[in-house]
Amino acid sequence: MRKFIFIVIQLILITLLFSFLINNNFIISFAIKDLIYSVSSEYIFIFLLVVFILVFIFQSFYFKSKYQISKFLIFNKIKKKEKGYTSFVNGMFALANKDFKKAIFESKNVDNYLKESPSLSLLLKSEVYKIEKKYSELHNIYEQMIKNESTQNLGYRGLMEQYLRAQDYHHAFIYGEKLFNNNPFIEKIYETLVNIIAKTSNWTQLLLITDKALSSKIINKEIYNINKSIAYFEIAKIKKTGDPKDALNHIDKALKLRKNFPPYVILYIEILIQEKKLNIAKKYLKRVWNENPHSEYQSIIIKLADSLNIGADELVSFITSSVRSIEESKILLIEASILCKKWQDARKEIKDLIDVNPKKEVCIMMAKIEEGDTGNIQAANAWKNRAKNGIEKNIWICSITNKAQGEWSSISESGYFNSLVWKKPVIINPLESIET
Repeated sequence: MRKFIFIVIQLILITLLFSFLINNNFIISFAIKDLIYSVSSEYIFIFLLVVFILVFIFQSFYFKSKYQISKFLIFNKIKKKEKGYTSFVNGMFALANKDFKKAIFESKNVDNYLKESPSLSLLLKSEVYKIEKKYSELHNIYEQMIKNESTQNLGYRGLMEQYLRAQDYHHAFIYGEKLFNNNPFIEKIYETLVNIIAKTSNWTQLLLITDKALSSKIINKEIYNINKSIAYFEIAKIKKTGDPKDALNHIDKALKLRKNFPPYVILYIEILIQEKKLNIAKKYLKRVWNENPHSEYQSIIIKLADSLNIGADELVSFITSSVRSIEESKILLIEASILCKKWQDARKEIKDLIDVNPKKEVCIMMAKIEEGDTGNIQAANAWKNRAKNGIEKNIWICSITNKAQGEWSSISESGYFNSLVWKKPVIINPLESIET
């Protein structure tokens, strides 16, 4: 209504202006070379009015036509999108029903209807090829996905999974790292990268992505310390032979992050022995034993004693002097006495550990004492039989497979990263298993 009133007012004003100019016309003269031309003003105003009307009509027709064409194009585009989305939904339903032919047909429709937005088509095709196990075609789809911003992460993830399936850990890490850099919050992407690194022994990368993971707050400080310490430990192992000073630097960093962890301590002592820093190793072992005694130190203590040219019992006496009364120290003293064939000292220390149901390792040590001291095979066998019912000592066990192994390693023999825990093995009673 307002628009109509505005147009009427405009027409009235133009009519009044035109009437005024007609009623007050005048002669307009102009010279061209030597000739003088005269014309009435009313003819000029009539000409201008006709031109104005024609321009008005042309403009009205042009804008109306343009609007209708735009409206048609937009409507057609919306219809195409609707058909594309319908085809995508139909394709996903077809996948759920394992109707792969229909899914492929619908993916082609999605291509036709959504040319400007190929992401849905790529997604549908990737699902089809994944289920059909057409990995070559799937690889090409993932390559196209990474060129599209909206599907880039899906492409990186798909390529990472493909290379993992092919056990190509180098390329799997490349695409996994790109995915991690784009979005570190993707579920289990950090854990996946850690496992890939464990397969490739690329420990420097473990340091880098662990820093990023902590800064993004996707891991806590405890996991950060453990994983970084493992990286430093593994680098120290690599550098132990070629660059022992740098190896010491790395194992020192590992111990700061995971204090008194026995495998790290053992490597640290080994490098100190290698570098002839025997007194430092001796004092360090004593301090560590006071803070966290551990049965795994027996072998490195014997090695250090040999390097110092002293008896194992002498070194053990020094190491355990401040905590001689604890069970771990007594066991260490007994083992050292047995090694040095000091049977009476061994018998003296073991008395406190023999009770109604002594531990398995105590029974085994007692069998060694009987064999070595008196040569009484019957008594030794009695202790060995008794050991079968004794409590097992702690060992390294994979928390995922429950398989035991003799030494700790950052990757278990079952192939899992940081899965080993120090605990007693689970003994299954065969009679119980038969009953169940």
